[in-house]
Amino acid sequence: MQKTILIADDHPEIRTLVRITLSSDGFNVAECKTAPEAVALAKKISPHLILMDIDMPGEYNGITATQILSTDPETIKSPVIMLTASKDLQDDSLRSGAVAYLTKPFSPLALLKHVQLFARNN
Repeated sequence: MQKTILIADDHPEIRTLVRITLSSDGFNVAECKTAPEAVALAKKISPHLILMDIDMPGEYNGITATQILSTDPETIKSPVIMLTASKDLQDDSLRSGAVAYLTKPFSPLALLKHVQLFARNN
């Protein structure tokens, strides 16, 4: 079964890099541009993993979205990895429910390793 990864990032070039990296390893990738879109799409598709930027336009940021996702019964089984340019928000991110924190620029190989490690198996 092909696993679905949701990437929430307002930069299309980041989404493209992530999609190419993960697709080449057999993952299906869904994309959105804002944290509220990520919450709504996660409820709809139940991804095996969510890659979340912190600073995006919209009603709230990636940390708030992660708090929502990690406590909502509909999305609690979808782990969140923060993938962000913010170097100083790791503690806040992990407290919000993220399972890992990767900073941009990132190594595609490191990203793939984290996705393989944390993507849920069901």
